[in-house]
Amino acid sequence: MKHLLTKILKDGTVSRVLVVDDSSFMRKRIISVLEKAGHLVAGQAADGSEGYELYKKCHPDYVIMDITMRGTDGITGARLIKAWDPGARIIFMSLMTDPEIVRQVKELNALGFIRKNEHNGLLNLIQG
Repeated sequence: MKHLLTKILKDGTVSRVLVVDDSSFMRKRIISVLEKAGHLVAGQAADGSEGYELYKKCHPDYVIMDITMRGTDGITGARLIKAWDPGARIIFMSLMTDPEIVRQVKELNALGFIRKNEHNGLLNLIQG
């Protein structure tokens, strides 16, 4: 089963978050942060195309996407998701700060772009 994270928010609604990262270590770190904040973990995707296929099946409320991955990178995966669902809310988590990458993220109208160690920023974006 692929990765979905589910959180019951203060207003009682359920928020589903898809996590896409090729590093099992980083997935575990992100999942740990989310679980400590009350999110329930259901699965994970290891590259952009796997994330895209899972997005189509699960229709998550948020996508947490790495940029540099083996297989399909996060920018390409996000483009696939946005072509299928222009309203997709994607949060990029990466160590990459290259201006060209940042430009591409902005073109995709991502909900956010944060460094992988900025876990509070991630939680703030998801929990509003």
